[in-house]
Amino acid sequence: MARTNNNATTQNQNQKILNFLRSGQSLSEKQAVAMFGVNRVSARVAELRAAGQPIYTNVNANTGVTSYRLGRPSRAMIAAAYAAAGASVFS
Repeated sequence: MARTNNNATTQNQNQKILNFLRSGQSLSEKQAVAMFGVNRVSARVAELRAAGQPIYTNVNANTGVTSYRLGRPSRAMIAAAYAAAGASVFS
């Protein structure tokens, strides 16, 4: 039985999610499972956020469905990045 490279799979899933979000669309957990085979969307989103992607979570008040979208970083996010890493983060 062949072993799979989980790290490569995770990176591939992250790239697919990021590409989808960059197209301007929102992504729900159900869509991520159906389109990309991602079972732990929140974990992939957390990894993308840790890599500096400004991904926002939206919860529909009527249905409770969580979706994710790519946005622009707020001034507070930029200030926090500058405070944490200095000017080198922007070069």
